[in-house]
Amino acid sequence: MKKIFTAFTLLALLVIPILTGCGTSDDPVLAEVGDYKIKASEFNSFFNRSRLTFPSAEVELEERKKLLDTMINTRLLIQGAYEKNIDKLDEIDRIILANKEKFLLDALYKKNIADKAEVTDAEIKDYYNKLDTKVRASHILVSDADTAQMIFDKIQNGENFETLVMDYSLDPQAKRNKGDLGYFVWGSVVEEFEKVTFAMEPGELSPPFKSRYGYHIVKVVDKLPNENRTSYDNMYETIKNQITQRKTLNLTEAYVNSLKEKYTITVDTSTVAYLFHKREQMYPPQVLASLPRSDFDMEQLDRDEKELVLASVTNGGHMTLNEYLTQLQNIPLQYRPDLDDYDSVAAFVFEMKKVDLMTLEAVNSGLDNDEDYLAQIKLFKELNMADIMRNDSIVSPNPPDEGMARQYYDENPDEFTNPAQIHVYEILLSDELKARQLVKEINSLPEFKDRAMELTERSGKRSKSGDLGYITRQWFPEIFDLAKKTAVGDIAGPVVTQAKYSIFYVVDKIEPELKDYLGQKRGILDKLRTEQKGQAIDRWLEQRREITSVEINEDNLEATVDKTKYAETESVG
Repeated sequence: MKKIFTAFTLLALLVIPILTGCGTSDDPVLAEVGDYKIKASEFNSFFNRSRLTFPSAEVELEERKKLLDTMINTRLLIQGAYEKNIDKLDEIDRIILANKEKFLLDALYKKNIADKAEVTDAEIKDYYNKLDTKVRASHILVSDADTAQMIFDKIQNGENFETLVMDYSLDPQAKRNKGDLGYFVWGSVVEEFEKVTFAMEPGELSPPFKSRYGYHIVKVVDKLPNENRTSYDNMYETIKNQITQRKTLNLTEAYVNSLKEKYTITVDTSTVAYLFHKREQMYPPQVLASLPRSDFDMEQLDRDEKELVLASVTNGGHMTLNEYLTQLQNIPLQYRPDLDDYDSVAAFVFEMKKVDLMTLEAVNSGLDNDEDYLAQIKLFKELNMADIMRNDSIVSPNPPDEGMARQYYDENPDEFTNPAQIHVYEILLSDELKARQLVKEINSLPEFKDRAMELTERSGKRSKSGDLGYITRQWFPEIFDLAKKTAVGDIAGPVVTQAKYSIFYVVDKIEPELKDYLGQKRGILDKLRTEQKGQAIDRWLEQRREITSVEINEDNLEATVDKTKYAETESVG
């Protein structure tokens, strides 16, 4: 089968969040399969997810034609699946139910993040202009405003900046770099940090300011032109992607924070107190002192105790001890919060419940009735129907038997033969005359190995005395071909390999060996079944195309290729 995409591939691409809408009035039709129209938006949502790159517009167009052909075949399979009532199978309902949450979260992401992260040309131009300069700065990072102000006052009173870095900074690199961040450009540090530093001049010290990492005091050391900034056109896409990523990060952070405010987590302190009291009764003091306060042995809890509520979520249900302790097992012990550290436990509970809360938000926002969401669910359902149709409903005639397997084995001996192997030691040299001289001088394997340890230029082989092990023609064709003609115990060469000269000592030879049929039978039968299945599907599709109207709009398909991105390469060529 010549296709690079399959129905299964399309299904795999679909489960990645799809940000393209279902289509607009300006959404050209690329193909019609019966009464179904494959539009550019649907086609591009699949093609763009493949992340393929191409040397030319012509090559890209050929790959687009292959994908469109696969989408047509998939649509034919879907139509056949409807005729067989595969859409009514319980299996399909179970698949949709198992994946409904994922599509709801995709819809929520699109509404609250992706649709708001669009980038304008004005933003890209402003970002580009800010790339004209690079800044070198040093900073001190602390966790609270009071400490930051105290350090700032010390610097103002003449204390050494670098000494204070070493004494106070929480930056993991502070001990090594003494706060020096080196040169950086706009976009390479967090927004709060760059807004302050790029507004300063060399020698200036900033008052304390806050970022998501804590409180900073910054000293700008130097400012220079940014020699890595190229033309606006060259950097356009890179800058657009960087701004999009930054917007997406900020929007995601803001959205999660809004959920934290809406769905307050309250830890039930009486449940925690009960756990610690129970543990005090179970263990002697010396054992109790060694137990982490972040965990509890679930085997010591009965059914009712496991159902105790550890935390309640405003408008979002609760979490039982069993749920919390079970999920906690996925977190390394050193990162688990003490059970009586209520704020940290609440933060952990939020992270554990976050997906459930976002799903609840999606439903409460009516996204389960959203047009795009319903279209994606329908497409996902139909692609699963196509897979069932392909795998279960198109029957291969005359399944392969042992006689067919034996015939295949007998007719394709090369496929089941272990290749000839030759064990050689080698000396690889850049000097041809030296190589020829060594062939005449060396008389034994021990002497050859000694010289190899001293002279061979093949990477990593001096410590192994030049031992290449058992080689095949696939990896060392020039050496293998001559070694095949050389008797065991003889030296041969030089032959040219890797633009150098190789001489070698032949230690042993293993002749080609045909693998035993019984060991290969199962693999042969699997291969024949796969081939027959593919042929049966191809025959079914050919027959289906004969009774179904299939029309392709070549002009609309060609228009999906952005030829401008190849223009510069072609002009250079």
